[in-house]
Amino acid sequence: MLDTKWKPKGKSLTVLTTSVMAVSLLLSACVKSKDPESQDAGSDPQVDPSNPYKKHLEITWMGHNAIGKIYGETPMQKLIEEKFNVTIKPVPIDIFNQEQVNLYFADGKTADFIRLNGTLAGMSAIMDQGVFKEIPEETLRKYMPNWMKALEGMVDPKIVKSSMYYDGKLYSVPFFNYAQLQPWVMAIRKDWLDNVGISKMPETMEEYHEVLKRFTYNDPDKNGKNDTYGGHGLQLYLKGAFGIGAPDVNYYADKSGKVSATATTDNYKAYLKVLQSWYKEGLIDPESITDQRPQQRVKWSTGKIGVLADHPWWYASNTVGNLTKMLTDNNPNAKVEFFKPFAGPDGQKATGNIPFPGMQFGFGFGKDTSDEKIQRIMAIKDYFAADDEFWTRVFYGEEGKGYTRTPEGIIQVTPEYQNVDKTVAEGSNQYFALRPDTWEYQKKNIIYKVDMPAYDIAMNSPVVYNTVNFVTTSTNKAAAKSGAAVNTLVREFETNAMTGKLDIDKEWDAFKKKFLEVGGQAIIDEYQKQYDAVNKK
Repeated sequence: MLDTKWKPKGKSLTVLTTSVMAVSLLLSACVKSKDPESQDAGSDPQVDPSNPYKKHLEITWMGHNAIGKIYGETPMQKLIEEKFNVTIKPVPIDIFNQEQVNLYFADGKTADFIRLNGTLAGMSAIMDQGVFKEIPEETLRKYMPNWMKALEGMVDPKIVKSSMYYDGKLYSVPFFNYAQLQPWVMAIRKDWLDNVGISKMPETMEEYHEVLKRFTYNDPDKNGKNDTYGGHGLQLYLKGAFGIGAPDVNYYADKSGKVSATATTDNYKAYLKVLQSWYKEGLIDPESITDQRPQQRVKWSTGKIGVLADHPWWYASNTVGNLTKMLTDNNPNAKVEFFKPFAGPDGQKATGNIPFPGMQFGFGFGKDTSDEKIQRIMAIKDYFAADDEFWTRVFYGEEGKGYTRTPEGIIQVTPEYQNVDKTVAEGSNQYFALRPDTWEYQKKNIIYKVDMPAYDIAMNSPVVYNTVNFVTTSTNKAAAKSGAAVNTLVREFETNAMTGKLDIDKEWDAFKKKFLEVGGQAIIDEYQKQYDAVNKK
């Protein structure tokens, strides 16, 4: 039977700020401030200095679940409950199911701890419904100093402060981690390259084109059937080769400070023509237009595609359900390698699918959640940020069962805990233990040498950002109003252009005109104001 009593083996990690005396009452008794200017914890009427968790609280918890999984009572939950004198009630909802989430809140339901799958900007519709309780920034900084220090160690504090607000209000604890500093990379079947007679990774768009042709028509899996395509997510490096970010529309400021939409540029038009020609050649799976991530991964794992774009984390050997193991489980002879962004017509090269650094929606509190529950939840989450040992215990499970360490000190997840159903049953991983991890911690404790090639490419590649390439200080209301219509227009135009349903040259001017009319111009104008407000002399 799993021992749910966490027993520290050494000195806890403490990362303290000037306000930590107040926070120490909400952390463990062993964490003490040396700052004489810290506030007197006894001045807080809701906290007993001798026992900060004396009052038992019941907390409803909507955590970061594994895709499609529902959580119940778990051993990791009990660790937290015992340490912080709470009873946690997991909310039975899949946060990745947007329809399920919408219906939950539409019915008037809520939770004390709410983690949803979306950026702060993407959460605007739900925040506008009044689901979340507003948080004073001073409360956040008072009770979560370790969490905030981790964030501001990765991202400029000015960006942290500006991007965590929504229309001037703070509805969530901001979140960011090392993975969000890393763009996606492209994996490739090295065994397929060998089978089709290609000896090196593609370095130009023409060489990439040749790989796709051979992966489609030269029987790369040697099964005697014409049943493969080059890959999925083929556009990642291709867009980078034209200076375009991964989503439908991006708004970039040039060197002179003028903001424009990438979807109306000559580079985007040139990109569409390449995409159309490749589709005509049969190199792009028609189903990729509508495939979602589950369908994409089935095709990767069953050997139907030879190139796949994703974040390096998803290929890492200690990621539960990782893409490498997913493939080799079905084909032990498969070899996965990674290639750098290739050069486009003008020599430009870049990767993407990474937002300009800013704070994602971390977690919020239900509108009816009491202040004492908010403080207790903040204490729990801040302790995860402060104490690596406790975080490791909850995230990976019990040492010797959930993980072991290599002689170099790298955490090695045991085979049993690489199963998603097992981690759900244990309550390990991100459901409770989501925290702002730093790249320094990951390199020291998590990243295996075998996984570094993908991370090295990600960290050393030129990047084109999603949405904008500059700091914004508020929500773009024009984008909130018309962004969906603009994105739909661009997505439909790209799909019809790629599949040859329209003549790009003949329709180009009409497309640009319509883009501006349905809201593109208003969005550009508002982003220009935001850019000028931050960068004016």
